[in-house]
Amino acid sequence: MRIAVVEDEKVVSERIEKALLDGFAERGIEANIFSFETSKAFIHTASRNTFDLVILDWHLPDGTGIALLNWMKTYLQIIPAVLMVTLRQEEADIIQALNAGADDFISKPFRPRELAARAYASTRRHSLRTPSVAQQQTLEFGRIKLNTNRETAYVDDEEVSLTRQEFRLAFLLLNQLGSPLSRSYLYEYVWGKSDPPGTRTLDVHIHRVRKKLKLTSEFGWNLVSVYGYGYRLQALDEIADEPSSNEPSGDKPSNDEAT
Repeated sequence: MRIAVVEDEKVVSERIEKALLDGFAERGIEANIFSFETSKAFIHTASRNTFDLVILDWHLPDGTGIALLNWMKTYLQIIPAVLMVTLRQEEADIIQALNAGADDFISKPFRPRELAARAYASTRRHSLRTPSVAQQQTLEFGRIKLNTNRETAYVDDEEVSLTRQEFRLAFLLLNQLGSPLSRSYLYEYVWGKSDPPGTRTLDVHIHRVRKKLKLTSEFGWNLVSVYGYGYRLQALDEIADEPSSNEPSGDKPSNDEAT
């Protein structure tokens, strides 16, 4: 689970991180935590990577947690669960945060086990309200259809054989169309770990998904490598006016047969 902690006080941020690591470990969940001291730093990362949960302070050096909540609702395709952790305790503040989109609210100083329990509960409740792979049976992207319950793909209504990793990679690329996705994020989402299972594993899978789902310019797609970062899938009709300088580099499979 990817968790962002947006808190400008380092000591508090470290306490939150420890509470979450311990609490989620007790529940058998591996938490990968990313800390941010400013709204700007969080926005820079959240624009390119997704999070399952955001722990959010009210007062930040360059804005407020409420403003950051509004930004997430406006600009993020996949909105994470949000737990506000703040010194504010007034009823009006709690109501304002919940109305702005926070899933829960806890005041400082917090009890570590309670914080972890509220964070976990927030992600569970949020997943029930948010469209997800489990809830959406069939997703359509032009000529491509993905059945998320069976993890099967179709091109022009003909079933295409994909491995589990290939399906998850295709789902992520299509569901975040136009967004550059980092290699570490793709590894974590598809294989469940940030360390690559092989030096060319991701490139091999990208090549296979491109070929099987016909994600080429001939069929209206532009799947390109983002130099030094990762990959991005675009629909050609959305980038017709943009210069096409980012051509795929090194996407042919190597001798590394990935699994």
